[in-house]
Amino acid sequence: MNQIKQMFELQQQLNDNTNGTIWTEGATQEGRQISWLRCIYMEAAEAIDSFNWKHWKDLDAPHDLDNARVELVDIWHFLMSEAIHFGDASFAEIYNDMKAERDTDPEKVIEILEKIMAVAASASVDPAKNALYDLFALFFQAIAYMEMDVAELYKRYLVKNQLNQFRQKHGYKDGTYVKIWGNVEDNVVAFRLMEDNPELTPEALYEQLENAYPA
Repeated sequence: MNQIKQMFELQQQLNDNTNGTIWTEGATQEGRQISWLRCIYMEAAEAIDSFNWKHWKDLDAPHDLDNARVELVDIWHFLMSEAIHFGDASFAEIYNDMKAERDTDPEKVIEILEKIMAVAASASVDPAKNALYDLFALFFQAIAYMEMDVAELYKRYLVKNQLNQFRQKHGYKDGTYVKIWGNVEDNVVAFRLMEDNPELTPEALYEQLENAYPA
């Protein structure tokens, strides 16, 4: 099984567990309407804010490239979800052999993220539009300029997939989940665990999260 197909299957499982199998009809089991397109442009905005783009403050501060990659993986979650909801996911496999750029290009990534926001927002207010092909093409351009290929996306997705499963089982929906572990976000902890132990299986990573979660 190729990596993109496996990620789609894992996303289907995550959404089924989180929202109930009714989610493909556009609502959660609690009756909350779902807008994956809105999720995409909100995450794209957060990804932009990972870069030091503001002309009025912290001019010499470095870009937070690690967080930008985390936000891109979040966009990928929602992009796959929209494709599954729309009923057209197979075309994403054409990117399975995508190659990354040699150097990260923050300005190019910001430009692409702004395009993602524009396309997703436009499609969100006009349901007649099918923006999936444009969004997938833009997304894979963005990760390429962040020096990520499909293998890197897959590795990062598995980490975030397990963290999202963990969050849901520890009170994320009812607000009891603790997102800051010590003085850092759980995202940081999860990716550090995988970086320190790159051979961890998803199940072993989940167990490590259980061990690391604040009492």
